[in-house]
Amino acid sequence: MTIDDALAAAGGDSEPVSGGVGWSAANLPWRLVETAMAGALAGVLIIFFWLELRPDLPLAASGAFFWIKGGYPLAIAACALVAATRLAREQRGADVALGAAAVLGGLMLVAAAVQIIDLPTEMVLALLWPDGAICVANVLTIAAPMLLLAAVGLRRVELDRPAATGFACGLFCGGVAGAVDGLHCWQETYAFVGPWFSLAMLACGAVGAGSLAMLARWGRLGA
Repeated sequence: MTIDDALAAAGGDSEPVSGGVGWSAANLPWRLVETAMAGALAGVLIIFFWLELRPDLPLAASGAFFWIKGGYPLAIAACALVAATRLAREQRGADVALGAAAVLGGLMLVAAAVQIIDLPTEMVLALLWPDGAICVANVLTIAAPMLLLAAVGLRRVELDRPAATGFACGLFCGGVAGAVDGLHCWQETYAFVGPWFSLAMLACGAVGAGSLAMLARWGRLGA
């Protein structure tokens, strides 16, 4: 009996889920957590040797917003992990998990809108460009190793909804990457974190959706 057989049996499945010992619908959450751990380490190294740690990190870590800024993407990642698992196993609840992520994102955007109202016009414009684009690029860069590992791992797993599962996996990777990027990003406002971190995580989700949809199509064509 393989690990997938054991996990499938523990979950009440009468048949093993396809995907091999490496990655399968049965062990997907554990594989994604392992991917996140490796990706977070890679992200820290990217920040240390390329992007650089924010110079005020000790002071920033003593403030509440630093932890809100890190907790927001981690909460999105947790919702995405549940959604990816449910989608891969063809179980109910994925829409609820993604809905919870959408609610969290909406709350952050509302907080950003409230803050923007009180900001001077020149400061609002400064938040839009170029720092916003750089933030999205940084999160995508940190997420790239995780996105690659997830795509490679899931390439042979038979998924009922590859694009949706890929979106959830990509959103998970983006959430982890966003939390790690807090070690580099110095912005300390809802007006910045709300829209740009959300956009970066959605971009990671789009990459995941496109990757798994393309791999699934190639698999069908090659069959």
